[in-house]
Amino acid sequence: MEVFECISKRRSVRSYCKKQVPDDVLEKIVEAALLAPSAGDIHPYRIVIVRDEEKIRRIAEAALNQMFIAQAPIVIVYLVNIEEASAYGRRGVELYSLLDVGASMENLMLAATSLGLSTCWIGAFDERKVEDIVKAPRGYRAVSLTPLGYSDHIPRAIPPPSKSEKIYYDEFK
Repeated sequence: MEVFECISKRRSVRSYCKKQVPDDVLEKIVEAALLAPSAGDIHPYRIVIVRDEEKIRRIAEAALNQMFIAQAPIVIVYLVNIEEASAYGRRGVELYSLLDVGASMENLMLAATSLGLSTCWIGAFDERKVEDIVKAPRGYRAVSLTPLGYSDHIPRAIPPPSKSEKIYYDEFK
């Protein structure tokens, strides 16, 4: 799938089938996630691939009861290693690490889309509960997650914001 087609086909999907994701497909997706750029090439995150149904259910509950998450056969959880992120001081912890996760997550989502899978970026969740569920060591912060799986319901495309409202050249107007 051509990159612009993939970008335009990606959707936030909230309905999943229990069809399992083959290991070779999952590996391609996580390899794409690891190819994302990172400040200083530090990659201060860890990706936890959750397949255990009970843990997935608990993650859905920790995500403010967004129970559609529990329909997916996999949930991907991103953890930031605070010590690694601090290589760039406070800015590394508070900004660069989140940008790194965002770049990796987008690669992951686009790779999933190109392989016929669906995702939904989730930021609304109780960090401590998710950290406990995935047994994150001290010094790691849960910052993002997504269900990953096949869907038989792809939502309609939502038009992007108007360029005239969001894009400026040379200076903000």
